[in-house]
Amino acid sequence: MTQCDDIAVVFKNSDGVWRTQVAVGKTLLAAALKCGAPVHSLCNGIGACVQCKVKVLKNPDNLSKPESLETELIGNLYHVTQERLGCQARAFGDVIVEPLPARLPKKKRRFRTHRTS
Repeated sequence: MTQCDDIAVVFKNSDGVWRTQVAVGKTLLAAALKCGAPVHSLCNGIGACVQCKVKVLKNPDNLSKPESLETELIGNLYHVTQERLGCQARAFGDVIVEPLPARLPKKKRRFRTHRTS
């Protein structure tokens, strides 16, 4: 594969723009890590944490189709919301995406029991 076979992946949000070139078939998470874009992952890209959500702004057809793991985690409305998991979406052509804020899991609430004397 030559440098000419690389594709452009652009991340942009209100904080800035991050651009990189990656090999065809790389995930959006890998592209984000390469250019320092704010796409987060607690699970190191295995599709368990749902922290690497991005919104596709341009060329959604240049990404792999969502597989069952991704649709189980974020639903099958990706064609409406344009949201994808960065660790699961593979780029096969130029694409522009918006990194979405990471949502940390909610802490379990501890309920206090009141003792009566």
